Amino acid sequence: MAEIQPFRAVRYNPDVAGDVSLHICPPFDVITPQLQQELYDRSPYNIVRLELARRGLAEDPYEQAAETSQMWIESGALKHEEEPSIYVTEEEFEYRGQKLVRRGFVAAVRLEDYDREIVLPHEGTRSEWVADRVRLMEAAQSNYSPLLVIYRDDLRSSVGNLIRAIAGGKPTAVFTPPDMPQLRLWRVSDPGTIAVLQRAFADSEIFIADGHHRYEAALRYRGGVRAEREVGHDESINFRMMLMVSFDEPGLITRGYHRLVESATDDEVAGLIDSIESTCKLEEWAAPAGRSTAEQIEAFSLALGERKGDEVIFGLYGKEPEKFHIAHMNSPPPTESALENSEYSRLHSLVIRPVISEQREEQVISPHHDAGLIALQIETGAARFAFIMRPVPMSEFVAIVTRGWRLPAKATNFFPKPPAGVVIQQFGERL
Repeated sequence: MAEIQPFRAVRYNPDVAGDVSLHICPPFDVITPQLQQELYDRSPYNIVRLELARRGLAEDPYEQAAETSQMWIESGALKHEEEPSIYVTEEEFEYRGQKLVRRGFVAAVRLEDYDREIVLPHEGTRSEWVADRVRLMEAAQSNYSPLLVIYRDDLRSSVGNLIRAIAGGKPTAVFTPPDMPQLRLWRVSDPGTIAVLQRAFADSEIFIADGHHRYEAALRYRGGVRAEREVGHDESINFRMMLMVSFDEPGLITRGYHRLVESATDDEVAGLIDSIESTCKLEEWAAPAGRSTAEQIEAFSLALGERKGDEVIFGLYGKEPEKFHIAHMNSPPPTESALENSEYSRLHSLVIRPVISEQREEQVISPHHDAGLIALQIETGAARFAFIMRPVPMSEFVAIVTRGWRLPAKATNFFPKPPAGVVIQQFGERL
């Protein structure tokens, strides 16, 4: 069912660009303004100049990204691979004091409409972010960051064993960025090896873990091109670069995706607080002294623990100035649906939606994962308060995605996110 193909990627050429570790960055949706500036300063070739076009410094940031990409190709800093390949990756990182490794492989995956139930989403999207990615694709004719998708391996772990065998050899490239996981890359061009992987996915579904906005942008962009001309079956715009990771990988981590209340009127803020207090029992949490607000938010997030049974618990920061509260929802109505039972669905349907309409929600409720940004927004008055959320349990995630249901936008926060710039997919008549 899922069609994966090798593709002729564009990669950094260290002979011209220098240390490739300085050039990669996180995907667009987690780059704060502060991090953006740090990445700009880190290297004149940092891919943030292309990946985050909407925050560029030019009059038309999308065209500026396209021009910069072309300039790097002409200078030799970026270089096309000589033959189509897939790319095995191994990311090494620390999480809560434990060293973890996550292996997968990057391939071009044929775009499929959701109703075909081959590529399955699990959360909603925001139209502004999809439109932003479409404009970048139109201008730059490229994708700079892979989606993170999850697949089910067979009982013999056939794909996993093949990936581990490839990862036992000498890597093609090694990335050691200062604030991201270490990443090793193996380029695989052997047709026999690629055919084994293709056969393994012939009857498989894949589940989008991270990258819903980019996937929907790819569908929308392809639809726009099809409206203007006939698109060949094997044209590259029919495919999207993705990092494929097995459900069984030990390094597949989820974190909470928090919600900031921004751009809300006084009446909306008062209504949200009334809604919280009428549906939840609140317990004040004593923040550890001597730590920054960001560190206190991180500690608070950990203190909320992991979900047990059908309980609904979320945190609040800033409901009262500089105070933290744990909200325990009072007797949430029973449901047999894993989707409706999710803490994210409960928050949006029972607390937020009675006060904020679906149309207004995109302007008022802003999802963020970065504790430092949350602290800054509240301290400066740009946000009124924050909902601090626990991660969606993996068992709950599986129950939702395998039924084709969709959580509220930005409900899952898989860690680490695949970086931009390791391999680049450029559009053309063929992959």
